[in-house]
Amino acid sequence: MGEYLTQPYHLSFAGNSFMGITNLGSAQCLVDHGLGVLQKAQRIGATSSSAMIAAVLATAPNKLPDYLYLLFELIDEIATLPLGAISPGFDLIHRLRGILLKILPEDAHIKASQKLHLKATLLQAVDKYQTLAVQDVEQGTSSCVRTKGPKVFEIGNRCWSLGQEVELVSYASRQDLIEVLLGCIYVPWFPTWQPPQVSGKILGDSALSRLENFPAEPSFHFPPGKVIKISPDPKCRTAIRDKIACGWVDTTGQRFEITSLQMFRIGDGLYPPPKGHMEAYYADGYEDATKFLKFYHSYDENEKGNGPRSDSYAAIHSPEDLKF
Repeated sequence: MGEYLTQPYHLSFAGNSFMGITNLGSAQCLVDHGLGVLQKAQRIGATSSSAMIAAVLATAPNKLPDYLYLLFELIDEIATLPLGAISPGFDLIHRLRGILLKILPEDAHIKASQKLHLKATLLQAVDKYQTLAVQDVEQGTSSCVRTKGPKVFEIGNRCWSLGQEVELVSYASRQDLIEVLLGCIYVPWFPTWQPPQVSGKILGDSALSRLENFPAEPSFHFPPGKVIKISPDPKCRTAIRDKIACGWVDTTGQRFEITSLQMFRIGDGLYPPPKGHMEAYYADGYEDATKFLKFYHSYDENEKGNGPRSDSYAAIHSPEDLKF
């Protein structure tokens, strides 16, 4: 039992906060045992925390172990903070920028352009006293005016307007690529996090502009071809649902309904579990990719990385089970 991969095809990574370390395990397995599959992939797309994994995979795949170790160091640091990644004085964006500066090569933007597709949400800083336009509100069934989702919101001393989702595929410099990657995970309601900017535009996590209550599979404007989707199994322990973490403040003084439509997946994303659990998630992702490569007769037998946990993958799995 089994099939063979046919070209053309692309790779797509779904974001899942810190739990995206499962995707890092899958990426490392591709480097160790599926280099042929990786080299033949025409494009790589990613959102949220998986954007950085995809960037390392596209520009410096040999640096994935270094990225993993630096990520574990960051997790250890966050674990000691009273409020996790949102503790006063802690800037997650600044820490991640330092990691990317260590990992990405000088020509990363050249290697990533027209290869790496990233999704983010446009954000704009606005005057908190700006009058809300008529088209931005609708009359609810009660006497209060409700907005069609939070168009303008205030966090600390900042006021933001939420824009549309954008897909980026061209990067003018290494610094621009790093800022885009940071923008893919930025959420604006933590005052200690400095917003990443690219060409004067502020970017945020693409989850901010989605309507789904659960993490959605990303779609990208790839050339024609099949898409290999890499994301934690929705039935496994690493799949988390969006959670409402904080309310929005309508700067008009009116009220609106709070839903999860533009909320960030928090929980384990800002309070990562113990490193031992994260190592297990990484191993799960590695094993998922092993199953995929075995089924499609693309597994390169060697002494690198983790060995397979079973010798009979093709006999016990269906193609539907192997969408990792």
